[in-house]
Amino acid sequence: MKKLLTFILTCFLSLSLAGCSHSKNNDDILTFFNALDNTLNLKSAQINGILTMKDSKLNINAQILQKDDLQVASSIGLVAGKNVQNNFLNFYIKDGKTYLNSMGTKTQSTVDKIGLKQNSKLNAYNPFLDLTDDQLCELFDSSKKEDNNYTFKVNTSKLATLLDNMGSIKLDNATLEATINNNKISHLALNFIGTQTVENASADIDVSLKLNIKNLKKINFPNDLEEYKKETAED
Repeated sequence: MKKLLTFILTCFLSLSLAGCSHSKNNDDILTFFNALDNTLNLKSAQINGILTMKDSKLNINAQILQKDDLQVASSIGLVAGKNVQNNFLNFYIKDGKTYLNSMGTKTQSTVDKIGLKQNSKLNAYNPFLDLTDDQLCELFDSSKKEDNNYTFKVNTSKLATLLDNMGSIKLDNATLEATINNNKISHLALNFIGTQTVENASADIDVSLKLNIKNLKKINFPNDLEEYKKETAED
């Protein structure tokens, strides 16, 4: 009887451990990177997100419309301890001009000053474009898919190298979540923790990035853009 009970318990534990083991579906991983590339090449998008780094937080709102002339409206709010700056940095591109509002200081210039033309298109850099399928799959240790929601356990050593190839960063844990609709990412959440050591000093790393991405038809610019101070050569 004891041997039978031991056998049953052993089988049960074996099944439980097998169910908890990390599995990886390479097709799901490649689906994510394909959706990422499509998302980076969107002609229009509204991106809302929060970047949290230990004792500070950035609230991000970016709108990009480039079906014809390039139009951009971005706003960054900063929370650092008890210091809250809802309009820490606002930047706009409209009709070939740039507008900057940095904590109330407003200036305007032209897009050629930042190396663009009025009909330029922004191309977001894809750092994974030159990697093979096998190399992309090696970036993740495990994957899980439920409907359109994907969860990945990121390979900490490879992510640490991407963040700093000098080897100063060591990560303990890293996860990535994404929702994919129509081969594009509509929600993304990246979290990683670890330490960074430079010479004899080290600091904890605790980063969380959450983004929601959706289509955009029109940008609503502030009404006072033309009243921003024009930059001159003396400025």
